[in-house]
Amino acid sequence: APNWIGDAVLSLPVVDSCAQSWPEADLTVLARAGVAKLFEARESAERIVGYQRGSGLDRIGNLLGLGWRLRREQFNLALLLPNSLSSAMVVWLAGVPGRLGYSTDGRGWLLTNGLRDRRKERGLHQVDYYLGLLRSLGASQVDRIPRLQLRANCIEMGLTLLSDMGIDKREILIGIHPGAAYGETKRWFPERFGEVLRRLQKSGRRFLLLGGPGEELIAQQISMVMDRPPIDLVGKTTVAEALALVSMCALFLSNDSGLMHVAAALNIPQVALFGSTDPQKTAPLNKRAVVIHPEHVSCTPCFQRSCPEDLECMKAITVDEVATAAEQLLAEMEGGDKEKRE
Repeated sequence: APNWIGDAVLSLPVVDSCAQSWPEADLTVLARAGVAKLFEARESAERIVGYQRGSGLDRIGNLLGLGWRLRREQFNLALLLPNSLSSAMVVWLAGVPGRLGYSTDGRGWLLTNGLRDRRKERGLHQVDYYLGLLRSLGASQVDRIPRLQLRANCIEMGLTLLSDMGIDKREILIGIHPGAAYGETKRWFPERFGEVLRRLQKSGRRFLLLGGPGEELIAQQISMVMDRPPIDLVGKTTVAEALALVSMCALFLSNDSGLMHVAAALNIPQVALFGSTDPQKTAPLNKRAVVIHPEHVSCTPCFQRSCPEDLECMKAITVDEVATAAEQLLAEMEGGDKEKRE
């Protein structure tokens, strides 16, 4: 599996299509420890094998040990979704006779079926990049929409967390992920997030800030702008808890991030903000998503981690357009709830 939560979500169509195309196969997902939690939390039939990557000499030892452990499993075929040399080395060490992946990073000699790298193809979505591996095996009927159905115990955990925080399940929960692991060029400004939330404040609505370690300051800056502080869980949840809490949200606001893709796969209405990255490649494949990307800014997408142009793309995204998009989605949802009650 890919090494990041967002990419792992985008790989779900490959996993699900494998299970549908070859129902008699014994399907195993090999995933880094944090990413493995995503696969473990969902309803599925495949087996999950987690591993620690490590660093330095520990990483080499971990790769050798992992290859030896997999050798005992006697797998027939490996689909390599990461483009790394190390992922190909592991399945080569494991003695897997069929090793399918893109010929990148000088690893072609480790693959039995190396495909031409397609990352630079214009308009190619990451989902279709992954599905290209599966289609090369002859699979034609695939569902390219990532879908995430959580196990019952994960849902129960989310309900318990909300209860412990004093959130009534009748309240409208709005989730926000204001960070992004890639860097500043994917992060809209905290004060603007805070202003959007201040405008959305209304009786019966609660705000939940989510994110990973290192993003705590962003959450604090947002809270300072608001009249009523949101519930701040940034850096305080496990992966499984974050998945469960996102599933409880009526609306999700975020940058282009892993939790953005989680919300999309859970079919949560969302507003997704893109700066340095390209929606054609990584937009949420969710019919209930509003994607905001300042296409008129000439330097975007640049895919840079830091910006030499003073973050012009993020500056071009206004509080008004984000707040309006969010209110429209909330109005549609609240109107639907009213119709059900009537």
